[in-house]
Amino acid sequence: MQHRSARPTQKDIALAAGVSQATVSIVLNRAETSAVPVPTRERILRLAGEIGYRPSHPARTLRNARTMTLACIVPDITNPFYPGLVRGLQATAAPAGYAVLIYDTDGTPEGERRALGWLQQGRADGAVGMFYHFRAADLTDVARGNLPLVLLGRQSVRRGGPPIDSVFIDNVAASAAMTRLLIRRGHRRIAMIVAGFGPSQVRAEGYGKVMREAGLAPQLIVDNAHSAEAGVRAMRTLLAQGGDRPTAVFGANDMIAIGAMQAAREAGLSIPGDVAIVGFDDIPTANLLGLTTVRQPELELGALAARTLIERLQPEGSRTASRSLELDFEIVERSSV
Repeated sequence: MQHRSARPTQKDIALAAGVSQATVSIVLNRAETSAVPVPTRERILRLAGEIGYRPSHPARTLRNARTMTLACIVPDITNPFYPGLVRGLQATAAPAGYAVLIYDTDGTPEGERRALGWLQQGRADGAVGMFYHFRAADLTDVARGNLPLVLLGRQSVRRGGPPIDSVFIDNVAASAAMTRLLIRRGHRRIAMIVAGFGPSQVRAEGYGKVMREAGLAPQLIVDNAHSAEAGVRAMRTLLAQGGDRPTAVFGANDMIAIGAMQAAREAGLSIPGDVAIVGFDDIPTANLLGLTTVRQPELELGALAARTLIERLQPEGSRTASRSLELDFEIVERSSV
């Protein structure tokens, strides 16, 4: 009887998959390669998971001069959108032998600057990040240090610089589609609550464009956060307008919209009878509250970002130009409209 070693090895996977140990090594150490057919690669990764194979982290680190770690830079881990993103990232990174570290910047310039300094210390082999205050052009010094970056959100990159990829949905088109929905429902006084930085600015662009095309006056209420508290503050400001208050309110994310719903109900208003409220992201709570929103595919965004980052870490990865990879959004209609 053949005895398997206490710790599953690449040889065990090769025997189970019916391939050479060299093929298993290629798949487990390079993650994405055309040298191994996709069905074979998928079989090897599946078997590796089934038998509980775990790569030797110290050995791989010494052999590759790598940490075998990917960083995920987020502005607010308490926002329920980001755990789904991280889950998609981890689900793709783990079979390739990479751990994932999360760095929360609090959405501030100082926090983002600290995150960049942390990356430049060699703490990770690559990073996926949402940066509110730094553009792709600002991140070239980090990327020049042979650190692949994938930005969450479409960013333009200076020609001739190091490749910096982006994974995104079309925020302008998504917010435009939501604004058109409100107009079709008969609303003419539509306000949007935004933060003064981050994706709010791009989403406000789509809202404003559609409002002007319809001959309507955009009304932006700007706060300093993307939080429910910001939504409460802004909604109270809108309600103080009296008879000319908006009949519909668009929160730049679901947390803002949820805060607006809270303030409206505290004022004795019904939703959507007195005021319609919509959001952006489709966090789990949105469904519970009946919030109409834009659905971002956070799991798919995380997985695509991880695949893109791992491809950059291959021997030929740095030779291709920067890529902007777009995923689809969806308008989810619920009872808040």
